[in-house]
Amino acid sequence: MQYFPFVVAAWILGIGLYGIVTSRHLVHLIMCLIVVQSSTYVLLLGVGYVTGAATSRRDRSARAWPAWPRCL
Repeated sequence: MQYFPFVVAAWILGIGLYGIVTSRHLVHLIMCLIVVQSSTYVLLLGVGYVTGAATSRRDRSARAWPAWPRCL
């Protein structure tokens, strides 16, 4: 499963590049560029994902109430 995001990103990139090469209309070309851009998002998510990593907040249960009532 470690290589799955990279395979998906390459597959989306290939589809987008195929669409760019075979495109005749400007709107279709722009849509294919958007598909290529989405493949870079999948690639960045695959690079940044860490299995078993903790969340950015230390303890979510301690913050049962939102922060705004404490500041009143």
